[in-house]
Amino acid sequence: DQKLFAGLLIKCVVQLELIQTIDNIVFYPATSKKEDAEHMAAAQIRSQSKSRRRKYYPDRKSLLFTSGGFKGKSKPNLLKQETSSLACCLRILFRMYVDENRRDSWDAIQRRLLSVCSEALAYFITVSSESHREAWTNLLLLLLTKTLKISDEKV
Repeated sequence: DQKLFAGLLIKCVVQLELIQTIDNIVFYPATSKKEDAEHMAAAQIRSQSKSRRRKYYPDRKSLLFTSGGFKGKSKPNLLKQETSSLACCLRILFRMYVDENRRDSWDAIQRRLLSVCSEALAYFITVSSESHREAWTNLLLLLLTKTLKISDEKV
């Protein structure tokens, strides 16, 4: 079990590193971080008034951590993988969708973008953990902000 767990943990860490590397190659690291900071600032303004009423809901990952035999001081950061990979995917698709050099692929890109956004929103509405929903705040802001920035001619 220890060997299996160690292997899974290594795969989780490597996968997160790959996601971050792709994001850094396609976009400068400062670009993604700046964009995330802008979205988070907008979200914090909204959440400050809501935070007084909020109750803590246990994260399902904590249940997995305690019942699944995970050992060590930290839980595998699967939520970070989930949000980082989707953010990277959305950034790439939105960039491709407005890239004039990809004009001949815009229809296919649009279909893929709509599919990813639909799946993401459908998944988000099923999430019941408040901490999990909060982790998605930046993703939703990215999705909505990028959508609003698309010119009216493209819609």
